[in-house]
Amino acid sequence: MYRSVMVKAIAPLMLLCLISIPAFSLVPSGEIHLHGGFMTEKEGFRYVQVRGSPDRIGYQHGVMLHDLIERSLSAYAHATERSNDLSWSQVRLHGRAYWFYVPADQRTEIEGIARGASEMGARNPNNDPVDWIDILSLNAIWDIWWRASPPGNPLWWLPGSSASLGIEMIHHCSAFVATGDATADGGFVIAQSLWMPYFLSPAHAVFMDVIPDVGNRFFMEVTAGMIWSGTEWYQNSAGLVIAETTLGRGPYIWGGTPSFVRLRKAVQFADSIDSFKDIMLENTNGAYCGDYLLADAKTNEVAILELGAREWAIKRTMNGFIPSCNYPWDETVAREMGAPREWDHGSYPRYVRWEQIRERDYGNITVFDAMGYLGDHYDTVENKENPCSHTLCGHVENASGYPHGSLDAKATNRSLAYRMETFCRFGHSCGAPFIAADHAREHPQYAFDDLIDIIPRPFAAFSALSDCKVTLLDGKGGPVPHATVNFTSLVDGATFQASSDGSGVLRLEMMPSSLYTIKASGSGLEGETTYELYGYGEIELTMRRADPGPLEAIRTGGALALIAIVACAIVAAGIYRYARTKRRT
Repeated sequence: MYRSVMVKAIAPLMLLCLISIPAFSLVPSGEIHLHGGFMTEKEGFRYVQVRGSPDRIGYQHGVMLHDLIERSLSAYAHATERSNDLSWSQVRLHGRAYWFYVPADQRTEIEGIARGASEMGARNPNNDPVDWIDILSLNAIWDIWWRASPPGNPLWWLPGSSASLGIEMIHHCSAFVATGDATADGGFVIAQSLWMPYFLSPAHAVFMDVIPDVGNRFFMEVTAGMIWSGTEWYQNSAGLVIAETTLGRGPYIWGGTPSFVRLRKAVQFADSIDSFKDIMLENTNGAYCGDYLLADAKTNEVAILELGAREWAIKRTMNGFIPSCNYPWDETVAREMGAPREWDHGSYPRYVRWEQIRERDYGNITVFDAMGYLGDHYDTVENKENPCSHTLCGHVENASGYPHGSLDAKATNRSLAYRMETFCRFGHSCGAPFIAADHAREHPQYAFDDLIDIIPRPFAAFSALSDCKVTLLDGKGGPVPHATVNFTSLVDGATFQASSDGSGVLRLEMMPSSLYTIKASGSGLEGETTYELYGYGEIELTMRRADPGPLEAIRTGGALALIAIVACAIVAAGIYRYARTKRRT
């Protein structure tokens, strides 16, 4: 029942989407690797599926993403050297200290990533072959930053943000979730944009469909080399959607479980808001404090879990709008981190903008609105359009020159989340490009060698990958061989064409889960259906004779047409004979 309700609810919205989103190609043209991995590309993102045991998942990851893993390691080495003056050799020493806290399955996956990347020739920032310590350190990097950075100074890589100056600058992601009477159809809508230094791109631009032997299947945007997202966007087969924005820092708790270990465990094994919360709070080390926005497709409930070091708070609702933008809303959590309040906090202007949007659009919010919100440039400090660090779409480079801000925009709703599907854009959430040469001329002090152009792509849909079998039948139940089959996604307009084999069967692997129109034609027959694909689909499509024209009807002996023609001829002949007889008399 839930499935049919979702299809009915989403269809009109998705048809509307086709008007505003350009068409793309679907992705079955990618490459299936040894050991079961699959990889292709779509609109600036690598699109990857990995499955099996932890070792197989890790190895597939390392082989397919080895080049981006190099980029991840170099980007985080760059950030860490600027922030804490730590070399990568020193980072590796810090990283090894976390191995004790990593459970066996995650250890095996990390070792598998390292082995796969190393076999493909990946090098670490010291120009040595990538090994498990590099991959462990990459996964633990936020834990290392939290342990090494003084309290109250969480984003020390931003210029001018130092403990000695006492300046708090938190600009790291914008997000919201709404449900019930806040949205147009009553189903939840959730969205988030990743803010990071631009030298991370494109290592963050990977969508990974993970099918483990144990636990939930999950779909995440991932930074290459990480066993957790690193971009903070997850959807799992239990119906949970998870997005995060990072907060400041409280006391580090030595001996606690690293944040990346708890987060990966929660995504893979949590099946509710409560179970996610419980896993995240289990033996915390206080690192990577943040707001976790949660939505449950089973219940339509949404929540925000705010994690400090020891302090935490949660809000949950079936009706409402919850914003997030690195501003701690709970007073106890804020006190623990020593975070300033309201306009003294660097992220508060974005919090105010979220409140303005709530007031303006409450009751009418859709997933399409969410995409626009993430590209919003209204500055509540200057009270004008002014893309900068104060705006929901992050352009820190316009404020300080430092190349940092939004690198994507993700949005989904309850209907899409049911099949782990989301809209996403590569690059600035607003669609504006970042041109490295232009930036270097304007800000030579930040003309880093590892900056590249970031050209945004249009929004496209990404989802868990499915297999399907289409059987084409004629009106008598016989096969229709060698027919052309066209798939069109009703979510983003993506299209794909293939042909049935001699037995009238078409088998496709790695199709994005979506709501499709399927049209088939061949042997003078046509057929069409709408189908929601998720997991595995078996579709029987009965094809009928195409509508004939008058000549075709005669040629094929269409009974009604032939009878009508004969009847007309008889009547005409009778009238003619009657007329001739009348003239003679």
